[in-house]
Amino acid sequence: MRNFFERRFNPVSALTFALMLGLLCVPLMGVVAWNMYQSLSRIAIHEMGLQRLIGTVSHLSEFLTMSAQMAAATGDPGWESRYRGKERDMDQALAEVAVLAREEYHKNYAAQTKMAYTKIIELEALAFGLVRAGRAKEASELLSGLEYAEQKESYFQGINNLTLAIERRIAEETQWLRDRFLLVTWLGICAALAMILVWGGICIVLQRHFKKLKRTEEDLAAEKDRLAVTLRSIADGVISTDVTGRILMMNPVAEELTGWGLHEAIGQDLEEVFYIVNERTRERCPNPVERVLRTGRVSGLANHTVLISRAGTERIISDSGAPILDRGGNLVGAVLVFRDTTAQVRMEAELLKAEKLESVGLLAGGIAHDFNNLLTAVLGNLSLAKSAVDPNSHLFDRLNEAEKASYKAKDLTQQLLTFSKGGAPIKRTTRIERILADWVSFSLRGSNVRCEFNVPPDLRPVDIDEGQISQVINNLIINADQAMPHGGIIRVSARNVAIEPGDEPALAPGNYVQITVQDEGMGIPKHNLSRIFDPYFTTKPTGVGLGLSTSYSVMKRHDGLINVESQVGVGTAFHIYLPASHRAASMQSDREETPVTGKGKILLMDDDATVRCLTQELLETLGYEVQLAEDGHQATEQYVKANNSGIPFDAVILDLTIPGGMGGKEAIRLLQNVDPAVKAIVSSGYSNDPIMANFNQYGFSGVLVKPYGLKEISTVLHSVVNNDNCNFQHSSMNN
Repeated sequence: MRNFFERRFNPVSALTFALMLGLLCVPLMGVVAWNMYQSLSRIAIHEMGLQRLIGTVSHLSEFLTMSAQMAAATGDPGWESRYRGKERDMDQALAEVAVLAREEYHKNYAAQTKMAYTKIIELEALAFGLVRAGRAKEASELLSGLEYAEQKESYFQGINNLTLAIERRIAEETQWLRDRFLLVTWLGICAALAMILVWGGICIVLQRHFKKLKRTEEDLAAEKDRLAVTLRSIADGVISTDVTGRILMMNPVAEELTGWGLHEAIGQDLEEVFYIVNERTRERCPNPVERVLRTGRVSGLANHTVLISRAGTERIISDSGAPILDRGGNLVGAVLVFRDTTAQVRMEAELLKAEKLESVGLLAGGIAHDFNNLLTAVLGNLSLAKSAVDPNSHLFDRLNEAEKASYKAKDLTQQLLTFSKGGAPIKRTTRIERILADWVSFSLRGSNVRCEFNVPPDLRPVDIDEGQISQVINNLIINADQAMPHGGIIRVSARNVAIEPGDEPALAPGNYVQITVQDEGMGIPKHNLSRIFDPYFTTKPTGVGLGLSTSYSVMKRHDGLINVESQVGVGTAFHIYLPASHRAASMQSDREETPVTGKGKILLMDDDATVRCLTQELLETLGYEVQLAEDGHQATEQYVKANNSGIPFDAVILDLTIPGGMGGKEAIRLLQNVDPAVKAIVSSGYSNDPIMANFNQYGFSGVLVKPYGLKEISTVLHSVVNNDNCNFQHSSMNN
């Protein structure tokens, strides 16, 4: 617009032209002014004064009319005060007109004007009253009504008639030539003044317009800077497009997530830069901006949407697109706001897995508790039967096979225990590189698969339940073996890693030992990867779906993590993370668990009669004297009686959980009050209490996990009674 005015209307040229015209009119104005002086000297001063008064009356009349109309139009009572101030001047001017009107027709016209003016004053006073009453609309209707118009017409007619009469009288007294010069002079002066005023106004308007335009440009630049700062401060990715879907702007977060720089992305189609697919089907997702531009409404992204960056990095994203409208409500583009929710989705998946395991654990724990009591009876009787049978006989072989089958059932029970809150690991500080190869070799016994190790000697020690972690490694090796039915190589590696905040959402920052088991099998389809740790999920015809879910639960109880990477046709790699220990690992070698006979007086407390009788027979077979109790009260009474008799018990075996009675947790407190040096062993097949994992913190000297046989109970008792490796711990998973 500015260029248009500069090309078509040059204000400097217009002003120059107006000044030249004014200078040319100066001589003419001088001649006419002299003629005017001569003519006016002959015109009666009276008519000229009367004419000036009439002009004053007209001007005041217009002002009063305008004030009344403005008050009615705006509803502002303030216009009345201006009106009243000029009304007095108007009355005085009309009075002077009446005095100066000498001729009869002058008086008639003046009277007509006075009468019409009086009526107008009354109507305008009524209008002001309506405005003060808040009835501005009625005031407007009054001032635009027929009566008001008739009075105004009568008023103007009187003014006009009076003016014409005066002008005719002046004209009669002025010569025709001088009258013409006067008319021409006035027209020239008016034209010059009009041109000067018009062009001066144009210059003022243009100057103000250019200043306003400059301020607008500065405001737009400042607004653009503020918008850029705001976009840089937003933690989400932001992309805006025009109505065709081409990118106009994107913030640094969007640049980082898409892998496109701002200057590269501007002008590109959104689909080229914002490449999204469905996480599960891997199909291309619809363009969200296209949907926004088509519907004109806010549109959210579908679930399981993955953004693939220019470099191939995949991120799970969420959020929505919205239309951009101008001041007129017209669609001019769209804005897309999105955020990286990968960590959040993974955390939610971890929580969901934990909830599934928790629900299964409620059922599994109860089943395992009862089943362990039955297995204790089975294993104990088998141990006793084997000890009474010739090792070279056929019957011994059958009993041995039955014992092996019972231990397999015990392993299954232990998997169920892992789901329950009673499956807390009984940890000790271990150097895992010393036993990892043994675990793998045991799992691959008789397999056509070869294993390659890459385990450095400087691995940090870890605090683990060796039985539970061996079960995890066993599950992973068996899965890898079954994934390669025609043979292959399993690569087992370990290394020290440091987890920084944000590296793994499920792990606390710190030092870890990472163990990787990688096979060359067919791999796991992507749609199954999110389910492989679910309880009872399996793709094997003969599988039960507990192996990986058990491994997942074991790692959670060790404050660690297990995850998987797999590619169909290439292979699968499982990674487990174990927190590094702050303590040095013991260099003592593992004990060989063989039945060890002994001597001493043992108090056995268990609520299950079958377990009591069987354990009594096992202990007596090992050479111990046994006394039985059904609950904590009986055990305490018998312990006090034995102490008072001078023949105290050498050790006490306490069942942790007694339904409806006093269990081991309460009984150990009473026994410690009687004998602070009491040697107590806690025993249970299932518990949601941390005593089984941290028994020494509760006053126990050892732990015996059901089901157990002759070897297990002999090892624990021998250590506790003889103070060998005090606070000895035995877990059934170690078998």
